[in-house]
Amino acid sequence: MDAINKIYSSVSQTVSTLSAVFLGNPLTKDYDIAEHIGSAGTELVWKIYTGSKRTTKEVASIFVFDKKQLELFTKDEREEICENIRRGVVQLTKIRHPQVLTVQHAMEESRDTIAFATEPVGASLANLLGNTTNISNTGLLAEYKLSEFDTKFGIFELIKGIRFLHDEVQLVHRHLCTENIIVNKQGVWKLFGFGFCWSKRAPGTPVGNHPFKSRLLGNPGSKWTAPELILENTCNDSTDIYSLGILIYTIYTRENIPSPDASSDLYGYKQSVTKLSNQGPPKLTAIPESLRSEVKKMLSVNPQARPTLQSLTQISYFCDQYVQCLDSLETLFPKDNLEKSEFYKRLATIIGDIPHRVRLYRILPLLVKEFVNCSMIPFVLTNILTITASCTRAEYMQHVSSHLRPVMLLDEPVQIMLIFFQNLDVLLKVCPSEEIRASVLPLVYKALESKSQQIQELCLSIIPSVVVHLDKATIKGGLVPRIKTLCSGTNLVSVRVKCLLCLGQLAPKIDKWVMIDDIVSYLPSVNCREPAVIMAIVGVYKISFNTDGLGIPKDVLACKVLPHLFPMTIVNGLSLQQFNAIIALIKEFTRKIEDEQGDKLGSKAGSISSSTSSSSLQEKQQSELQQSFGSLGFGSGNDLYGDFMQSPASPVPKQTAQSTAQQQQQQQQQQRKAGGGPMKLQLKPLQPQSNLNWSGSPMATTAKENSNNYNLFTQQQQQQNASSTLQNKVHPPPAIAMPMMAPQAAAPTASMASNMWMNNNGSTGVTKRLELTSPTNSSSNPYGQLQPLIPTPSQTGGKASAKSATSPMLSKEDIMEFLQK
Repeated sequence: MDAINKIYSSVSQTVSTLSAVFLGNPLTKDYDIAEHIGSAGTELVWKIYTGSKRTTKEVASIFVFDKKQLELFTKDEREEICENIRRGVVQLTKIRHPQVLTVQHAMEESRDTIAFATEPVGASLANLLGNTTNISNTGLLAEYKLSEFDTKFGIFELIKGIRFLHDEVQLVHRHLCTENIIVNKQGVWKLFGFGFCWSKRAPGTPVGNHPFKSRLLGNPGSKWTAPELILENTCNDSTDIYSLGILIYTIYTRENIPSPDASSDLYGYKQSVTKLSNQGPPKLTAIPESLRSEVKKMLSVNPQARPTLQSLTQISYFCDQYVQCLDSLETLFPKDNLEKSEFYKRLATIIGDIPHRVRLYRILPLLVKEFVNCSMIPFVLTNILTITASCTRAEYMQHVSSHLRPVMLLDEPVQIMLIFFQNLDVLLKVCPSEEIRASVLPLVYKALESKSQQIQELCLSIIPSVVVHLDKATIKGGLVPRIKTLCSGTNLVSVRVKCLLCLGQLAPKIDKWVMIDDIVSYLPSVNCREPAVIMAIVGVYKISFNTDGLGIPKDVLACKVLPHLFPMTIVNGLSLQQFNAIIALIKEFTRKIEDEQGDKLGSKAGSISSSTSSSSLQEKQQSELQQSFGSLGFGSGNDLYGDFMQSPASPVPKQTAQSTAQQQQQQQQQQRKAGGGPMKLQLKPLQPQSNLNWSGSPMATTAKENSNNYNLFTQQQQQQNASSTLQNKVHPPPAIAMPMMAPQAAAPTASMASNMWMNNNGSTGVTKRLELTSPTNSSSNPYGQLQPLIPTPSQTGGKASAKSATSPMLSKEDIMEFLQK
């Protein structure tokens, strides 16, 4: 709060002071007056303020003469002083020249003040040399330091200005001094203080000597005036040359030449100037050697011994390449393009050595004038960007930005865009983010749509530096689509590779899903027959996968990335190193899928084992498997159909399986009761040595093995028939076996026959021992109870059958028909 109060009080005090100074002056109606920055004129009687025009906001400087300074003078003296002030302003308003202060608004007078408006200025030369009389704020002057180049070129400009006055305006200034030299905002030295000038157009006009003998406020001092004007009351062009010599001496030594005041000691003044002419000033060595001898001549008492202005411009001191270059630049605009192009080429070689303030305020305004000539823009643009490189952001926005924006939109000549991209790092350094989005980004968009390969490659190489200043929405919606369009549309491998590398370099600046949806998903559509393009794609994948905060999900890897990478491995032209790089990336992606998917499946298995242990689950599955196949009368290791049936069998109903087992038990009990028959051959199945792997495919048996198994079966049947002959005598069999048999006997017989047949042919690759029991009622027919289904040799009319009794072969269809019935 205290700080706000201080600011408020300071502003209020400034406003009240300005109101008091400009009270009643008509100039305040057209101009807003702000800060007091300097003073000027003889004895620094003028105060300089900053201001601006109210209608156009044009910046200006306001010169104010306060009549309160004349309170100690009589009325006649006050009127004389005011008349000299008015004469000088009126004469200044009439003269238009680059080395003469420009008046923007003519003099306005009130009861208390005389004021007028000029071009923006900094201060008077006296202020810059340390004289701060009539200045309230000296802080701004401390920032301005005169360099050697400023001094050299400033003196050179004064010589040109004085020469213009003498030759064109026919005026002799008669009062050249540091107080009457104004330095404007661009650093140009300008002539001021024409209140005592003398016109050469009227030779009969008396020179008048009273201003030099009476010490009124604002009158010229004898220390700046030529001796002939004071002693002889004569005036010519050399009068100003003498004053110029005193001025040069003061600039370099920072002090005036010691001399008595002629208004009080005329004799002493005469002796002093004579000594000065013969011996030279005491600190002449402070002046540069190439200028020292000329200054001594300029201070001669004899006007004819002084050098001319023309000869001064040709001395070695001013034959500096920087002075000559800047002097030629000011007169270059009307010349032809060939001459200007040669000059701008030479300027580019030395502009880096010129002081920054001179480049910014003196050279830049002259260069931007050439923007109206499109053919000259490439020549001046290089120099302007060199100046821009040493600017601050505030200087760039104030002095450069407004000039470069229209040029960035030009399409022709093509060198303009090329120069911009060669120096785009300079613009990125001095432009704020808002300016980059407003001016640089449209330039980037236009370059991406250009037909020039060199411009496209330069633009793609600089884009990663631009995106630092862009928001994510601009990158996603404006930049990435244009890069993808260029990558898909170009036929140049180098441009396509640059596009892919640029997309990869955007990874740290964009979001994860933008990278996946807009870049990673786009890569499979890129034409990748060249090894360079392939390795660029691999690089983008690797950057997306390894960059912190990004990564590629496993589903994108499995469905899009890996199917895209695998065909790349067999592209012709790949080197071994490139091939190994692709394979290494594929392995890295596969390892990620393996780890993540394995962890996911492992977590599911862990949740199942929490309710049911894995061992109990296996036992349950094994018991269910045994129950399913055991009900069919097979061992747990037997395949159902062997070679005959390669397709899954139909499940046997549970009731049928139980009845078949009961019939087999009853048959075995009857055989034990019979007891008197011959010994029955019983082949018990060999127990499997190991559990069978039901997931594996069954091992097929050959036709020869099937035939041997059937022969064994036939022999067993014959032995069983022989042993049961006695029983048949006591209990003869019925004429028709199947219909007359009791259900208890018939069913086991058919069931066992089919069961044994299938057991002999349903091998799964594990050795078995068959257990075959003969039925109680068996006929001599070797086919047993298969008679209703399988024709015997006797049914074929006694002819030899293809299926003999020793090695019959049954087809798969026969067995299927039997099982279905």
